[in-house]
Amino acid sequence: MTRLTAPLAERAEYASPQWIEVANTFLSTRHATDLSEPYKVAQELMNPPPHLSSDERIGYVVTFDSTGTRIEPGFADHPAWWRRADYNALLPFAWIVRGQPGGADRLEREYEQLFGADVEAPKVARPMPPSVAAILAELHDYMAVRTINNPNIEHRAAGLGIADNLRDLDSDGYTVLRGAFSDSYADELREETHRNHAGRDEGASFRATMLLKRGRIWEEAAIHPWVLTVVEYLMGRGALIYQSDTIVKSAGQETHPGLHADYGASRITEPFPDYCVEGTAVWAIDDFHREHGPTCILPGSFRQGRQVPPGTSQEGTKLIEMDQGSIAFWHGAIWHGSTPRTAPGRRTSLHNAYSRSFIRPLERYDDIDQAIVDRNPAVFSTLCGLDDAFGKSGLEGADFERLHYAAAQGYASSTPPAALKA
Repeated sequence: MTRLTAPLAERAEYASPQWIEVANTFLSTRHATDLSEPYKVAQELMNPPPHLSSDERIGYVVTFDSTGTRIEPGFADHPAWWRRADYNALLPFAWIVRGQPGGADRLEREYEQLFGADVEAPKVARPMPPSVAAILAELHDYMAVRTINNPNIEHRAAGLGIADNLRDLDSDGYTVLRGAFSDSYADELREETHRNHAGRDEGASFRATMLLKRGRIWEEAAIHPWVLTVVEYLMGRGALIYQSDTIVKSAGQETHPGLHADYGASRITEPFPDYCVEGTAVWAIDDFHREHGPTCILPGSFRQGRQVPPGTSQEGTKLIEMDQGSIAFWHGAIWHGSTPRTAPGRRTSLHNAYSRSFIRPLERYDDIDQAIVDRNPAVFSTLCGLDDAFGKSGLEGADFERLHYAAAQGYASSTPPAALKA
């Protein structure tokens, strides 16, 4: 089994007291070597989660001087470098592991498009010494694999501007996250998709699966901050990647005729639970308009709590029409199906399905290459099933460290764990 990049005990919420403590452990052995005077780097975070602070802002200061390097909560009067940002907008940037092979330019670009307006450009009173920059870069990557998401889903959604999408899920069972990724990202996803599908006989399988083992771009897509927020709202913290696949749909092709609910693969018994156990994000790598064969969906049908009766038609359904760059997300119990493509050419889409932490996924990633886990944030190992205790018992019992971690973090719950509440 693939190991965790960092111990569970070192994971912490961004800018929390525990996070600062873990960062100080790292900084205690780092010394800037080219200082003519002390150098302070300050970060101001607006709209922090209520359980971290009731104030409208929190902050921390990294000080470099002759005595060493340290990080402390609070604010500096005259820092040499400082920045202000919305807490939830900056958090995805704090995840990016920059120093691993392959770089992180693509994620930086995508997050800049989504969240850049809420992250001010740094203000620099004095140029940053090279040794300070090097230590901060090391610190960033060290903490990126130890930083967990804001557990307050409602607060996170409001900060990311997708609170209305959560209400859509409550009422209709699906939502569309519009403008979720750039045209450049769509082009790269399409190119990788068609490479994976190349060489197949006419009429062969229209999908490629196990994407998290097929390249870095699929790893990035799995941890999209908007999608993860919707996932945790519907399926609770600790959710897993259930299946990751791409679909290429040609003219006249019908991929999923009629209607179905996605609970069939896991044999979820009827009546279905009154909470969601599986859900799917569909990325419009190409336009999803009527002529392109979009998904049709029966709003509110997830409340039926059962599989679609045989012979049910698509009457009364609604087309999920969306432009390239949008992501649709639906409750796994909702009734939906495909429509035929009438336009010439092909429609390319990515389908990432997620499940609640105690559901057995279709795809297995607990043996994923170590380098893949090491270049991703902590939430990626969670999605791969590396954090929980399932399948990890030994001759002397269960993995109690993982059991306690899952309980403390509120796995399978959409509300903040009690230990993290104010």
